[in-house]
Amino acid sequence: MRPVHIFTTAQDNWLIEGVRRALQVHGVQVLVIGVDSAGDLLNHTVGGANTLPTNSLLLPVFPEKQMLTCLRSLTFLSEWRALQQGLFRLQAPCLLWGEAPVIRQVKCRDMPYIPWRVSPQNLGLRVLGGIRTWHAPGGGRFQREMFRSIRLSPREAEVLRYTMEGRSLSWIAEKLGVTSKTAWTHRYRAMNSLGIRRLHELMQLPGGMFCT
Repeated sequence: MRPVHIFTTAQDNWLIEGVRRALQVHGVQVLVIGVDSAGDLLNHTVGGANTLPTNSLLLPVFPEKQMLTCLRSLTFLSEWRALQQGLFRLQAPCLLWGEAPVIRQVKCRDMPYIPWRVSPQNLGLRVLGGIRTWHAPGGGRFQREMFRSIRLSPREAEVLRYTMEGRSLSWIAEKLGVTSKTAWTHRYRAMNSLGIRRLHELMQLPGGMFCT
């Protein structure tokens, strides 16, 4: 098998090293590359073509209680989807790794994912299986269902933005011309869509995530 290129949104060196060793256990030469955005993939195209190396795989991660990492992965998936429609069709198999609540936003019927707590040997087998399925006849169906991005209504995004500015529910309600209960409902629905349960988790996120 040719060398495997894994592009992951993981930022922790120990996690990247863990992925590398999980593949090496199976006798595979592997290069694990951390990416912040789908645009970073353009730095790894080969042969003067808009293609990724053979045996490439995308591995966005969704660890529990790491909301910033999860949202970075969602942003990566959204950007990558956009690339499929333009000049740079950087197609590759993709496995979602993790079970954070926010993964509900991207788990589709045909979208494979790996449980977060999995043995290194099992992780390696799942990654290799994903690559083999992609290259098998009919493998394009492997991810025909594309990713759903976060869908917040303009009002929900507005309520979140004001909340992150430190505004109270009563202030938000008056600003929007609604009752405090309605403002609370908008905030609750938006946070639930993001898999966020506590306000202090919301306050850690960059406000630009919710621009409409």
